[in-house]
Amino acid sequence: MPSDNDIARKNILKTLPLFAGLAQECLGELVRGSRSAAYQRGQVIYRPGDPASEIYVVLAGQVKLALSSNRGQEKVIDVMDAGRSFGEAELFGTHSHLAGAQAVKPTQLLCIAGECVRRVMALDPRVAERIINALAHRQIQMEAELAAGHFCSGSQRLLEFLLWLAGPDRPPSGETQMTLNISKRLLASRLDMQPETLSRALRDLAEAGLIAVDKYHISLRNTKIARYLADEPTARSIILPERLHLPHAKGDGYAVVSSAPGAVKRSGDIRPFCDAINKAGRQRMLSQRMAKSWLMLERGVMSRRARLILRQSADMFDSQMAELDALPGSAESRAAYSELRELWRPYRALLDSQPRRDTAHELFDMNESVLAAADKLTLGFEKAEGTLQGRLVNLAGRERMLSQRAAKFFMFRNMGIQVSRSRAELQRTDEEFSTALAELAAATRGQPKISDELQKVAQHWNNLQSAMTSHDRLSFAPTARKVFATSENLLQRMDAAVNLYAGLPG
Repeated sequence: MPSDNDIARKNILKTLPLFAGLAQECLGELVRGSRSAAYQRGQVIYRPGDPASEIYVVLAGQVKLALSSNRGQEKVIDVMDAGRSFGEAELFGTHSHLAGAQAVKPTQLLCIAGECVRRVMALDPRVAERIINALAHRQIQMEAELAAGHFCSGSQRLLEFLLWLAGPDRPPSGETQMTLNISKRLLASRLDMQPETLSRALRDLAEAGLIAVDKYHISLRNTKIARYLADEPTARSIILPERLHLPHAKGDGYAVVSSAPGAVKRSGDIRPFCDAINKAGRQRMLSQRMAKSWLMLERGVMSRRARLILRQSADMFDSQMAELDALPGSAESRAAYSELRELWRPYRALLDSQPRRDTAHELFDMNESVLAAADKLTLGFEKAEGTLQGRLVNLAGRERMLSQRAAKFFMFRNMGIQVSRSRAELQRTDEEFSTALAELAAATRGQPKISDELQKVAQHWNNLQSAMTSHDRLSFAPTARKVFATSENLLQRMDAAVNLYAGLPG
């Protein structure tokens, strides 16, 4: 008969995205190979060079992962809060730890034996795919932070990091309140800054009116931040991937975020199928955004940024496939998911290949197939939701996709690939975007925040249309740069609008 501890560990394991939806046989194997461990503040969990034999999940508290030099210097790689896991890379890679792990505060861990995880991977390949997705997400996060270190000032890097912590559901207006639960010294090391540099960056952002700071309490001034990012496109030279949270995590985290009164609900309050519609709809957008970036690489225009966005988008697509796999759905949506998964593999392989003109024709057809499958999946979730809100989230999500689709067909047309079809699709995209924007505005006429956001979207759409017709006055390279940047600005505005619709009362 299972003990109370076994039952408790099993209940915890079932809530982790890594092991969601597993058969009882797999969960039983994980329970047998897991243990609970408690650590006091400052206690070492493992040291550099120690053998890697377990995956760790933070149930409560906080863990610092850091590299150390022989001179006693330390570089904090990450701070793992409640709900996050670590140790996967070393378990399947070097088999020994390069960085050390130490409890920052009293911490409770769930430790899962590596051999047990390997056996479960053999029983259910989804676990292997989810681990790969988690590692890919961390890799692209580190690459984005490395890029920020080269391309952004200290205050810009700090603002990027705060926006990342606030998450994708941060409202476009009002304030978002944050409480940092780590010391400023630790945060400075995490951002690869000196403590005095961090203090100066906080002061600069506060003097610019973008944030307000009261010790460890930070208020993001969303309206001013949105205006700053719109007026200074170079301020956001990278796009950090969304932060992943595990569903059982409670308020003992890296940062506790709450919106000010009157702000849109956070994602935890959004109806489940609306969240699924949003995620599946984002796959539609990513299919087009990746094609746009790949074509920019083939033309040799804005190569560094195009390569970064392509890689980020592909890894985000991967991680969202794992999240969509764990969501409940109808037989229709499960079939659409399977179709999208099968189409994604060859599409990802093509995107990872060296961009060449002769394979651009293959890209033209392949990304249309991926888009159609993602659209079918989104419609399946909308049908399961069966509400006006679900339709509006889907409709706004299509507008987000069209922001990238227009730029993609601009590239194909100007490369001389399927010119007549590209021209026709550009016309269709313009008509669909304008019609849907009018429907979205009419459906939420009494929502001032949404109305304000849609006005900004309309202006950005006009800017994109203007950029795509500027080739009469400019050569291809400057026109392509303008189209690429304008489509990215429109994407950010439209993504904010989608989240507003997802946060409407059901």
